[in-house]
Amino acid sequence: MLNNLKEKNKILNISVLVAVLLWSFTAIGKSQTVPRDSANTSSKIRIDTIQIVGNKTTEDFIILRELTFKTGDSVTQKELDYNRERVYSLGLFNKVNFYLFENKLTIMVEESWYIYPIPFFFWRENSLAKSTYGISLLYKNFRGRNETINALAAFGYDPNYALSYYNPVISEKYNLSFSFGLFYNNFINKSRQAEIYYGEQFSYKSYGGFIGMGKRLNQFNDVFIFVGFSYVEAPGLIKGFNATEGRIDRSPHLTLQYSFDNRDLKQFSKEGLYTKIEFTHKGFYVDNIDYNIVSVDFREYRNLLNTFTVRWRLASRLTFGKKIPLYDYSFLGTGEFIRGYITKDREGNNMLLGSLEIAYPLLDEWHLKFNLPLIPERLTSTRIGINLNLFVDSGTTINNRERLSFNKFDTGFGIGITILFLPFNAVRLEYALNDLLSGEFILGTGFAF
Repeated sequence: MLNNLKEKNKILNISVLVAVLLWSFTAIGKSQTVPRDSANTSSKIRIDTIQIVGNKTTEDFIILRELTFKTGDSVTQKELDYNRERVYSLGLFNKVNFYLFENKLTIMVEESWYIYPIPFFFWRENSLAKSTYGISLLYKNFRGRNETINALAAFGYDPNYALSYYNPVISEKYNLSFSFGLFYNNFINKSRQAEIYYGEQFSYKSYGGFIGMGKRLNQFNDVFIFVGFSYVEAPGLIKGFNATEGRIDRSPHLTLQYSFDNRDLKQFSKEGLYTKIEFTHKGFYVDNIDYNIVSVDFREYRNLLNTFTVRWRLASRLTFGKKIPLYDYSFLGTGEFIRGYITKDREGNNMLLGSLEIAYPLLDEWHLKFNLPLIPERLTSTRIGINLNLFVDSGTTINNRERLSFNKFDTGFGIGITILFLPFNAVRLEYALNDLLSGEFILGTGFAF
């Protein structure tokens, strides 16, 4: 009976979503857009000179390496618009403008303030008591080479601390990058199985670090290798929680990663593809630990009718090997979640998640600048965008040797507003319904995908 109701509601969900989409297409007016500096978007113009203005801190090559053209190439206005967004995607500038006059391209940038806090908030189970909040202190571009130091402190339900460093161009000649990180967590256990075995809810601590090198193959393709170590300590002997027979896991790990990214504005893309494939091997038989994790994330963004953005995502996380500890299972409800089911935790060896969104720009691009006493001018300038989003999420978790069934998928859909404050962050307010048409509000920072 419940399954029949769920199937009927899935059909109803789709019908409601189609109706909302049709209403949105006809009810919302034209969005604001930024005037273009060139009249014809299809004719090609040769670029004889490229000049960068306004970058007092940022090295020229950091900007030039993002361009898909060089001196001597011919480009269209559409290509210039695309490259302007790529420069914005660096997250270093409050404002970027391209001016093309008599075959000379002038790139004018307004640098951001490079030391600033970014607050974040994760609302869990519609309860402040189970919410995690904190601040990420960024020091960006401190030598003009787009280097980033990030210190994170999270409090509340899942207190954790992290320090990381990333240099995208440690070698300009060989296009090499370098990174390292340290972390300490005191997480509340998310595994229902482990809680049952232990008899009550518990927390466990973990810490570790990594060091990595990357190679930029070209402007869209990157490969990385990371080596690291992790320590996980349970409060007692819990069946299946650790990879060892004891309550402490000490494991080295190796990660190989490939990414393809040709999106325009990475923070809120309108066009392009993004793919990340990651393989991690943990243990290497140290203390008899030996298992693997494979993650795949594919996203596509398409502009529709020169107004709407249609984007979709498929993500998966697969685990296999000798013994996968419960703390390293794949979860929905923690990190990744289905809107409409953010209060429902799911776990298994493997996770599958799909999302579809249609975004309409209520305000496409508006530069806000104001003066405040004692606050640096570069902190009071931001690019604002407001988007109305319609979305559908569907996902499931599954154990190894278990058959995949569509009846085990949870599906949610809804509507939301995303407010961009570039290059800083975004705020999202969403309302989602699940299969049984039970609704929930979602308030968070950052971008859906």
